[in-house]
Amino acid sequence: MSSAGFGVSGMAKHSERWITWLIATMDECLDEETKARMLEQCGRQCQSESLIKKAKKIYEKSKNVDEFLEEFGQVYGNLHREEDEVYIKYPKCYCPNVNKIPPGKLSATYCNCSRGWAKALFEGTLGRPVKVIMEESIVKGDEQCKFRIIL
Repeated sequence: MSSAGFGVSGMAKHSERWITWLIATMDECLDEETKARMLEQCGRQCQSESLIKKAKKIYEKSKNVDEFLEEFGQVYGNLHREEDEVYIKYPKCYCPNVNKIPPGKLSATYCNCSRGWAKALFEGTLGRPVKVIMEESIVKGDEQCKFRIIL
């Protein structure tokens, strides 16, 4: 048991309830821009420096952004091109904080965290701002998570 008196399972359920409550309260009390900015900053903290370094090495060796995206897509299998669009797609929610919460129990507001993760990756790699748009989210009940990356 942990010092709070919860077993591992109880602690996970407690964390799920806490995150669900936090996001619901943010939805109730904050405007869309503030919520997005707050969670985006959280997602930036989850981005790994090693992945950015790996992407940066590929980018520096590439002749152009298209070549970089092709090469990086070989390393990072969640990167996809659809005509002129660039996407990160996930077949399931990989966020360890919420991936056990059933779809529909948590607001998709939380997924702004993943937007921040993707922004940190591409901004850290390219050295310039990018825009990331959440198009689909498993948390809100979609079949996949899909983020469009505007370079």
